[in-house]
Amino acid sequence: MFWASLVFIIRKNNEVLVLKRSSNRGAHRGKWGLPGGKADKREMPEETAIREGFEETGIKIKEDKLFFLSKLSKGERDYYFFWAKEENPEVIIDKEHEGWDWVSLENLESVIEVPTPKFIFNLLRAAIAQSTD
Repeated sequence: MFWASLVFIIRKNNEVLVLKRSSNRGAHRGKWGLPGGKADKREMPEETAIREGFEETGIKIKEDKLFFLSKLSKGERDYYFFWAKEENPEVIIDKEHEGWDWVSLENLESVIEVPTPKFIFNLLRAAIAQSTD
């Protein structure tokens, strides 16, 4: 089965990194979404989240700071959602994107334009509330 991984990168004050997709290439052109993408051959979802997070943002997510949130199946496609807390990350976006911003957890759902089910945001809020970091 196909899968893609997406990752909510959280910094201090529970701000979440969002990326604006390029207006002239790829899927979801010009829309705000999360770092993430398709898995490489034989890659595990966690590896995809870490690799895509780095490729798209320049942020090296540590494996012990990456947490599983949920798996969403749509037809033959599986999407894995993760979250990671990074203290003070420096963002360097790739060519697939034309902008980035830090958004408060409260405003995140209204900013994300790439279709993401409401329950994913609810799970993220619950996970952050329970975290001790």
